[in-house]
Amino acid sequence: MIKKNYKNWYEAVNNSPLCAFIASAILAVITFRLLYGFRVVDPTYTDWIFIEGGDMTQHHLGWLFFRKTPWKFPIGLVDDVTCTGSVSCMYTDSIPIFAIFFKILSPILPENFQYIGIWGLTCYILNGGLSAILLRKFRKNIIFTTVGSLFYVLFPPSMFRIFHHDSLIAIWLLIIPLIMCVYHDKKWKHKATPVIIWTVTGMLAVQIHSYFVPMIYMAMAGYFILDIGHTKKCIRSLLVFASTTAFTLLTMWIIGAFYGEGNVEENGLGYFNSNMNCLVNSFGYSKFLVPMNAMDGQYEGFGYLGLGSLLCIFLALVTVFCIFDRKEGKYTTAVWNAVKKYKFELIAFVTVFLLSFLFAMSIVVTLNRRELYTVHLPGFIYHKLSIFRASGRFVWLAGLLLITAALGIVSKLGKHAGLIAIIMCMCVQVLDLRPWRNNLYNHYSVEMNYSCSLTSEKWNEIADGADEIIFTPLPPNYLVYHQLYFDFAQLAYNNDMALSSFYLARSEYRILAEYASEQYEDLKNGNGRDDALYVFFNKEDVPQNVSGLEVYELDGYIAARYKG
Repeated sequence: MIKKNYKNWYEAVNNSPLCAFIASAILAVITFRLLYGFRVVDPTYTDWIFIEGGDMTQHHLGWLFFRKTPWKFPIGLVDDVTCTGSVSCMYTDSIPIFAIFFKILSPILPENFQYIGIWGLTCYILNGGLSAILLRKFRKNIIFTTVGSLFYVLFPPSMFRIFHHDSLIAIWLLIIPLIMCVYHDKKWKHKATPVIIWTVTGMLAVQIHSYFVPMIYMAMAGYFILDIGHTKKCIRSLLVFASTTAFTLLTMWIIGAFYGEGNVEENGLGYFNSNMNCLVNSFGYSKFLVPMNAMDGQYEGFGYLGLGSLLCIFLALVTVFCIFDRKEGKYTTAVWNAVKKYKFELIAFVTVFLLSFLFAMSIVVTLNRRELYTVHLPGFIYHKLSIFRASGRFVWLAGLLLITAALGIVSKLGKHAGLIAIIMCMCVQVLDLRPWRNNLYNHYSVEMNYSCSLTSEKWNEIADGADEIIFTPLPPNYLVYHQLYFDFAQLAYNNDMALSSFYLARSEYRILAEYASEQYEDLKNGNGRDDALYVFFNKEDVPQNVSGLEVYELDGYIAARYKG
């Protein structure tokens, strides 16, 4: 009786998508704890964000300015971070979906508040839970889906990004399209369900990071091949494309993506790309594999899958060869029959893989430190593709596709053999990434104490009566002055001042430089503003012999107020 009840319970668990999601989500939470600790999840703990510096500090400061900006339409606009006027919080990479949600709650939130740690934990939960739903297509076994989900939770490119460019860890935005592809033949209760899921995914993507949008469309191409190929009808695919595109653009408009002046085209296409070795190049994050050579800028194309994932892919290839009958004269026939049976699946796989992998290689294809060839594009096409200049990131979709296919194939080894193989591969993955894990935990689990570089009490006195901080004259490489901008952004935020320029994802240097130059010329000519705090990048830039100009050298910075 007990054995029968246990069997019934086990079958019920295996047949429940919710159980699969919850089990993998719980394991993802445990993994997050082992990797980073829970200290970073404390919403009142912001010191670690400022100490971390770089993009993450920019994202948090963008949220602070967004939080104090009065509500307006578009709803994602941020005031006081640039002389060009309001900009969307998507260009401060402040994860608009979280920024807007917590701004609504702002009246009841503590003054010192951050959501980056909460975002990281949320992504781990979704990465784990949704990957379990994906893997259920291959085998409805709670052990298989839970262990298999760890390959997505421990996806090295996510670990590489989590607290540096935090919005990019949401690979669950790519898992959802993969779910739609493998479940393309599912009989949905409501016919509109696939259209809704694809549409919502696109709308979420632009509220998290715009780079996910083209990746979703690449996966959508595979869905179209499967849907049209098997049903011989294109109406659903057309509705998916039209609805996703329309509502994604509408969402972008609502959060202010098209508002104001800014340049979404930048140089760097072909520099921030992937190397041909990207899927196996550990960049020093593996315990067992030595790093391979790569070009400068190709850290953006970091796509290492982990030794366990690579082992799983190898086992999948072996499994494919073993499945076919090797008897004389029948092997070729077996392969050909399999190709005919799964032709649309193979075409979809190859299409999505090549789209993502080749775009990640971009216009400069390299292997190790050798440039193989360069694609010369017309200027118009080059500038449009430069919107996604960090093309190396697109290799994530190719990597996830390989992992998914490998897990699906290995799961077919047998009732026990497949599980043992996947568990073994995951053990290798954990061992391979263990030194990296130790470094992450030792860094993020300890309490950090931060104090702004502007330590002198005189700064508040200097800032008194000023409405704007003007950085002048503006050098072409102004974006490399991260710490200067972060320090004075805190001063501006605390004293209700605006910034003439800031470290933004997209901005028009020409407009910013012209404004800074005009203000600088007025100051040199004795027509400075008494409501501005001038900050200079170099001591040589300070105007000489200007009556009424008081210059201050404090904490390694040079600033001035004009008293007239």
